[in-house]
Amino acid sequence: MIQRQSAEEKTGVLRRNFLLNGIVILLCVILFIQVITFIKEAVSYQKVYTADETTLLRMVNGQQYDSLVENVYRNEARGVSVKGDMAQIYAVAHYYDSAMLYNVYRKAGNVRQAQENYARMQTYEEQLGEYAFVKEEIGAFLGMGSENIK
Repeated sequence: MIQRQSAEEKTGVLRRNFLLNGIVILLCVILFIQVITFIKEAVSYQKVYTADETTLLRMVNGQQYDSLVENVYRNEARGVSVKGDMAQIYAVAHYYDSAMLYNVYRKAGNVRQAQENYARMQTYEEQLGEYAFVKEEIGAFLGMGSENIK
């Protein structure tokens, strides 16, 4: 009978060990999946997204010039290649940026920096192409009538 109990005890111990080993393996698999998910999230968090031509054009049409400037600078920093009308859209962003700075410096009485930004405005105005209509929109948006410029 002692041998019989011993065999039953061995079977119980084996079952318990098998169950514990299974639980440990299951927890290891769950931990591995969680680590992979964490790594994927961390990598996607570090990505800086760029704006395509359609998005930039939507910003021009919606007069979201501040967002346009931000996205153009982000694209330039990421080395996005300029395709199609993007060069003219970039010129719109740079024109707005220069016009905004011109307006600020002019109001502050900083003539030298105002003139520098006015010269940049003229440079980018030549590059506007079919988006030349934004010149008046940007002037109105910034509260600069044609009489306030230069």
